[in-house]
Amino acid sequence: MLYCFLVKLGGTFYSFQWDILLLECGFVASICYAPWVRLRLCHKNIEQIDNIGAWPLRFLLFKLMFMSGVVKVLADCPTWLDLTALEYHFATQCLPGPFAWYAHQLHPFILRLSVAMTLLIEIPMAFLLIFPISRWRRFGAYFQIILQILIISSGNYNFFNILTMVLCIPCMEHEKINETDNNGKIPRAYIDIPVFLAVLSWCFQKMFTLKFADEYERKDINISLAMTKNQCNNMIEQTVPAAIIMSFLFLSVSGIKGVNAATKGKSIVSVLTTLFHLLTCFLCLGILSVPFLQLTQGLHHQSAMAPARLFIQPWSFVQPYGFSNGYGLFRRMTGVGNNQKYDANNQGWAGVPPSIVSRPEIILEGLFAKNNSWRELNFRWKPGNVYDMPKQVAPHQPRLDWQMWFAALGSYQHNPW
Repeated sequence: MLYCFLVKLGGTFYSFQWDILLLECGFVASICYAPWVRLRLCHKNIEQIDNIGAWPLRFLLFKLMFMSGVVKVLADCPTWLDLTALEYHFATQCLPGPFAWYAHQLHPFILRLSVAMTLLIEIPMAFLLIFPISRWRRFGAYFQIILQILIISSGNYNFFNILTMVLCIPCMEHEKINETDNNGKIPRAYIDIPVFLAVLSWCFQKMFTLKFADEYERKDINISLAMTKNQCNNMIEQTVPAAIIMSFLFLSVSGIKGVNAATKGKSIVSVLTTLFHLLTCFLCLGILSVPFLQLTQGLHHQSAMAPARLFIQPWSFVQPYGFSNGYGLFRRMTGVGNNQKYDANNQGWAGVPPSIVSRPEIILEGLFAKNNSWRELNFRWKPGNVYDMPKQVAPHQPRLDWQMWFAALGSYQHNPW
């Protein structure tokens, strides 16, 4: 509540998506997990009780990553559709990290493959975070953590990446890597890992295509997005209702196991506590699912989205406080220059128009009375002097530096502050 008060007072300077993500994380943790830490001690099976409160947190992470992935395709941004986003990103992001310059020099194929892997991790692999098998959830969490570490290494996004990695903790239950199947002969890891790799390869094949820019000479292999906006819409309308329904189902199963564990202790207080915990998590999960209705026009009218529509009224109560939100990180890439002057004979790598980076900046100058000269006033963290290496500032966020970057992308009419 204190941070909610700060966000309301901060206005434009506290309107970032990681601010509302922190509010949502605090809301979910405060009603689904934290209050039950002491109450769980009356249960014999502590792990089952913990697992009840973990499902809303897992669903929140799924919502964050999945929505951040699909909006990149739905926004019709050419840089995401052509997989060239990273050819701009490292040079045009608000606060580049010390290694951003080196990342910007990577080969275009590596950068486009990295964009493809980003979309692969954010869209299909996000479903692993709410998968009923714990090892598969850990696979999904590992890849999300790797993605966040790579983002940290090249840019400064304050506590966002750390908070996302913290959300991966509920997906990381302890499980012996050499756990065997029912016959006690084959370790399950030896079965799950090949199946996981096969599913990953299938998703990659469905989403992307690899081909040579020149089929005759077979050189300059390029990767491109095979999924269109309409196909993405259809995928969302087919998978999101199933994900919401299955999340409610898995939460119910965990709740039944928790009630069963409580009954073994022969304590009516334990049973009632577990039931109330389960109902609280049901309410929270339903409120978290409502923003999916705004993702596409077709979702709101689907009968399968009835579980989400049931919670519109409670969602409307908590939404003004930022406790349940939609996300669209990096929906459109900034800093895209004009490449229309390049004709067909002056193409970029693999036949794609060259990536022309354009980074607008607002330059502040001051008049120094000592020598009566104007000098540029550089910010402490925002790029200014081109001879200075970008600094590492995360997890701190210099909010004025951030707002100056946004202001340079628009006009003063859109930035009344």
